[in-house]
Amino acid sequence: MTKKSTTWLAIAIVVVLLVGAGTFAFFALPLKAETAAEDATADLNSGTIESSVWSDEKTAKKLHELVLGTVAQSMKKRSVELTGTEKHGDDVIATLKWTWTNQDGEPWEYTSELPLHKRGLLWSAELTPTVLHPDLDDGRVLVSQKSPGERGAILGEDEKELMTEGPVVDIGIHPAKLKEAGGGNSEGGQDTLTTLQDELDIDLKALKERIDKAEPEQFVPVITLRESDYKKVKDTIHSLPGTVFNSHTQPLSRKKGFAGPTLGTAGAASAEEVEASDGKLTGESVVGKSGIQKAFDEDLSGPGSEAIYIADAEKDSGDEGAGEGSDSDEGKAAEPVLVHEFPDHDGEDITTTLNVGVQEAADEAAATGKKPTALVAIRPSDGHIIAVANQDPEGAAWDRALTGQYAPGSVFKIASGLALLESGVDAKTTLDCPKTTTVDGKSFKNAEDHVLGEVAFEDDFAESCNTAFVNAAEKVSASDVANAASSLGMDDVDLGVDAKMATVPSEDDAVTHAAQMIGQGKVNSSPLAVAVMAASVAAGDTVDPLLIVSGESEDESGGESERKSSQVIDADAVTTMQKLMRRAVTDGTADALKDVPGEPVHGKTGTAEYGGETPPRTHSWFAGYQGDVAVAVLVEDGGFGAEAAVPVAKTFFTELN
Repeated sequence: MTKKSTTWLAIAIVVVLLVGAGTFAFFALPLKAETAAEDATADLNSGTIESSVWSDEKTAKKLHELVLGTVAQSMKKRSVELTGTEKHGDDVIATLKWTWTNQDGEPWEYTSELPLHKRGLLWSAELTPTVLHPDLDDGRVLVSQKSPGERGAILGEDEKELMTEGPVVDIGIHPAKLKEAGGGNSEGGQDTLTTLQDELDIDLKALKERIDKAEPEQFVPVITLRESDYKKVKDTIHSLPGTVFNSHTQPLSRKKGFAGPTLGTAGAASAEEVEASDGKLTGESVVGKSGIQKAFDEDLSGPGSEAIYIADAEKDSGDEGAGEGSDSDEGKAAEPVLVHEFPDHDGEDITTTLNVGVQEAADEAAATGKKPTALVAIRPSDGHIIAVANQDPEGAAWDRALTGQYAPGSVFKIASGLALLESGVDAKTTLDCPKTTTVDGKSFKNAEDHVLGEVAFEDDFAESCNTAFVNAAEKVSASDVANAASSLGMDDVDLGVDAKMATVPSEDDAVTHAAQMIGQGKVNSSPLAVAVMAASVAAGDTVDPLLIVSGESEDESGGESERKSSQVIDADAVTTMQKLMRRAVTDGTADALKDVPGEPVHGKTGTAEYGGETPPRTHSWFAGYQGDVAVAVLVEDGGFGAEAAVPVAKTFFTELN
């Protein structure tokens, strides 16, 4: 190529680059009003003021954050759409369509105008308050105000209210006033504290520690009482120096202690819960803390109401208002103006299968236990859980009835006994019941060294002979027993709330299997699973338990139970088991129940060893049914089943009848 050709090629390349740069500038830089409008709209849509299209980017960014800050945080989504431009003299006005979507997917729409100005070759956009909302003035901002809706109720059978909003009184201490009551002495106010301890049965030491750590003007909570309970002590405590009181409402069960841990509690959202809610909660929100209240919190709480106002922007601490005595209106806050109100939504009711009469009987019966006691009642005909009771003489109970895991002991002989019946053993089959027996060096014995000798299986079951069941382990495999437990409904289910069932090993290790036959070793169960086992015998078929019949829990189960396996119960075997459980009541370890009013009671006692002490400590169990009510009773560390669990069951059946 000649030197002249090279020169012309270089010139051509330069021309092409210049043309390309000009084309890029034409399309990319705001040489047209429409381009500037599109760039500004994109910034407003994304919520980030970053484009150079703004006439004063720094001021625009500050104004955007100030005016829309609380609304942007409260809303789930924003959308800003450019719908057109119109020339106004030398300027152009762009029309914007704003759409905000709240946390429930409900829209709020309005339009605003964006002024565009030409400066030299380029167009720029000017952000003013009216661009963000047409009714805004300088110094005014958009604010979101949320109000919680009425929390839904928890219902039982026949739509009876189990838990709904009710009046309560918070009783607290004002540290500074308490100190004044004692003449300024740090130990002052002792008379107040002593009276509160006597009237409210509180932990005085713990209260003093909270008071010592609190600020002088802080509200130190003592206890929250139902309004009816507060009225009983009002005359004694209301005028005590240093006490403060706050009345409000919160979810309450129909009576104190009614299905307590299962229904759960709800209270004011903590600061941490508000922060983690992404704008859904405020300090006034009530949230579920435990039980059904927590599992179905979203359904029960509802979104409440939300309104958008135009209000004065908060002034910095350094801002100066009108001088003292001035007639100027400067510094006086204008009244907020309502610009939009989203629909008000109260929470939804959650319907459970709990039956008021049965639950009251269960609570009364469980309260008679001298140790922590759990009771679960199920209706065999439909699997409905009709009562869940938890009582602890030492303090607040947790839901051991649905979630506790314990060795079931001899009540599990219902499952291992069913496996034996399905293998060919019948009620009259002779099984030896010696004082002790040994499996691979492991010794097993009967309670109180009981000996029956060569007797029928129905007698071994009625008298709960451990050694007979251990020796009979060779007639069935561990899998046979696990399958029998599965057929009796002891597999995991999803109730929509925290719940655990049973763990039954399928290992054929001789010692593990022998312990399995009597509900020891690696076998664990909740009272819920034991109740389902008894219900399945009563029904003659696998019972699927159900607690929630409406609403969706956190895992969106909707209360539907999902079973891992579905073993079929042998009809003849389960009929025999029904007779064996009746025999255990008429002529066995549960004979304290034979005279209970009403239909015949069928049952099985259980004494489950745990821990490493010698002699070992024991949990007390009963599993059985009367008519269309099946029940499991656990008394932690209660000793023999006949001594602790059976009396609770007797109280329960008697109350029902």
